[in-house]
Amino acid sequence: MVKDATLASQFDPEELAELLDPQEHTSTPPDDPNLKLSLLNFISFMGCSQGTYEAARQNTQQCFPDIELLSYYQVERRARNLSGIVTWEHHMCVDSCVGFTGPYANMENCPECGKARYKEKDLQESDGERKVPRKVFTTFPVGPQIQARWKHSQTAKDMHYRWEKTQEILRERAESGEHHGIYDDILCGESYLNTVKGGVIDEYDTVLMLSLDGAQLHQNKKSDCWIYIWILVDLAPGKRYKIQNILPGGIIPGPDSPKDLDSFLFPGLAHVSALQREGLPLWDGYRRQRAISFLFLLLVLADAVAMAQLSGSVGHHGRKGCRLLCGFIGRNKAYGSHYYPALLRPHGFENHRTSSHPDIDIHALPIPDTNKYRTDLFYVIASRTKVEHERRRFNTGIGKPSIFAGLHRILPLPTCFAGDLMHQPLINLASLLLDLWCARPGARDYDHSSDWPWAVLTGAVWKAHGKVVSQAARHLPTSFGRTPRNPQEKGSSGYKAWEFLNYIYGEGPGVFYGVLPEPYYSHFCRLVRAIRIIHQHTISREQLVTAHKLLLRWVLDFELLYCKRNPDRLHFVRQCVHSLVHLARETHRLGPLWLSSQWTMERVIGYLGSLLRQPSNIFRNLAAQTKRVANTNALVAMWPELQKTKGDPRGSKDLGDDYLLLGPKDTSLYQTSPAEQAALETFFSGHPDAEDIDRQSVYRWGRLKIPTEQIARSRWKEMELCSDMARTDRNVKVCHSV
Repeated sequence: MVKDATLASQFDPEELAELLDPQEHTSTPPDDPNLKLSLLNFISFMGCSQGTYEAARQNTQQCFPDIELLSYYQVERRARNLSGIVTWEHHMCVDSCVGFTGPYANMENCPECGKARYKEKDLQESDGERKVPRKVFTTFPVGPQIQARWKHSQTAKDMHYRWEKTQEILRERAESGEHHGIYDDILCGESYLNTVKGGVIDEYDTVLMLSLDGAQLHQNKKSDCWIYIWILVDLAPGKRYKIQNILPGGIIPGPDSPKDLDSFLFPGLAHVSALQREGLPLWDGYRRQRAISFLFLLLVLADAVAMAQLSGSVGHHGRKGCRLLCGFIGRNKAYGSHYYPALLRPHGFENHRTSSHPDIDIHALPIPDTNKYRTDLFYVIASRTKVEHERRRFNTGIGKPSIFAGLHRILPLPTCFAGDLMHQPLINLASLLLDLWCARPGARDYDHSSDWPWAVLTGAVWKAHGKVVSQAARHLPTSFGRTPRNPQEKGSSGYKAWEFLNYIYGEGPGVFYGVLPEPYYSHFCRLVRAIRIIHQHTISREQLVTAHKLLLRWVLDFELLYCKRNPDRLHFVRQCVHSLVHLARETHRLGPLWLSSQWTMERVIGYLGSLLRQPSNIFRNLAAQTKRVANTNALVAMWPELQKTKGDPRGSKDLGDDYLLLGPKDTSLYQTSPAEQAALETFFSGHPDAEDIDRQSVYRWGRLKIPTEQIARSRWKEMELCSDMARTDRNVKVCHSV
């Protein structure tokens, strides 16, 4: 049904006419000053209540009676009309089992739980005429949102980035004959470039990523829901992941988890499918011409639980549980149903019913194969009985066809299902290592042997270690983001992925030195070096080869050092360990993996959560706030002048080349010492105006903003910091071969 969707079946005639005939866009906001001021307030008060907007409106009109500002509801309606953004609401099961779309569209009861679709009271009072849904979910079709990004000359120019960068990469490779360069964007990945070279993606086509995740809106309340967004690959990385350039896809209310996630994605994907077949008309405000864009879905991003539903795989507990569907065969304990991706056959498994296969060569691991996936999928679909289906599902790792198979323009399945750099190496693997080093029950339950030489983070050592980690926070520059809290106190209560990144892979080699015994410490450092390479914004081919070798060695050594072929330790080898063997190859295929991770989704969830103002009806409020964000982002894309821009801070001094001096600053001339004069002499030697530069009397500045947007701070002001936890923003990089 996704495959055969049409635009005419999705929009009413007026909306369809507007979508198919985008008008030439004026580059200036509306001339009406009252409307313009109303829109400015509407955008500026994002995150504030309707009452705040109305109070500001009334205060303005009281002081300036000639100004007639629109009410909140009026400006909201005008914003929606100007932006062209459309919102769809579809019925869903009251327990969030399914959405009444696609094959469920005409049902009046949930096919999973049997509960009624409509409110019984309204049906009885109207003799069945008035059908009021008990619950709805919201979809934001992506077509009008993409059109808004092309209307203004500046935003349209930004949308040309992908094609211009692609041509640059292809020229470089044609000149060198082979890829010897760097990976600094998704556009450097082989999957994307091969698709372009095959003529599938053209200049005006829109390349998208879909990202989906569950969200807990309130920490202490059952408020889970699901959100999905679209990410525009056409924009440069520096703009691609900003909230204002993220396209909302849909809001699926909870608090129960969907049992058929496909039914909730159906409206959004059917819309994409129709645009892939019929094309999306655009007005290019940069080149002042019309164009047709055919959408291409490059990647699907989700955590492990959601990805199993999206890809149709058996999930991470299955015998072939790799989320990339690489075909790696796992091993299970005797009479256990959970399979683990262990390379080495445990002792005594020679006659194991399902896990007797010999050791797997880590240098000859299977990789995702589109032809094998298709063959296996047809094999599963052809099952004649439930028992046969379960057996074939077990052997192939595929449970059902993916809804994404209905799209016309997408990377071949399963290569469109990306890995997860945020959850697996950071949260899951870091938690596994701490479970082992702290001898926590989750790791200890099945292995009662005393041979755990790595379990050193216990008792007083663990307590002292936690204090060291929290005290080290002041030495991490603010550009590193959130510092890790004390893991001994907070490690099991909502420790964030970014905290694990800074703790394990940032501070780790320092805080574990002298604590972890050898060879476990050296083994850990190899992992850190590889993960740091994988997380770099720019990765050379040589670095990627180094990371791949380190990760393969680390995974094999992990089994040799920790598991030692002991069947009781088989549960140590989890999918987060296996995922490491794919990181380097996936980087070659998709570019730096942080660009296709769930960081953007997490930030969007946090942002939307901060806008909520009605806890009593939180899901409706979330949908309304997301709708407002979609309208506001479209308006700002069409008229960037409506967005408040930040100027240089007061008292700053522009040095040119994106360098900016920031206060505090000396109020009077500072007399330099002989040593400082010598340093200045060395620094300015060879400068054309060296003789005119005063080296004895200078004004000192406290901070300097550099082209990377980071802030460098002078020792002069750093030494005046009085708080023990103040972050000094100074770092020393030490390089040492592992």
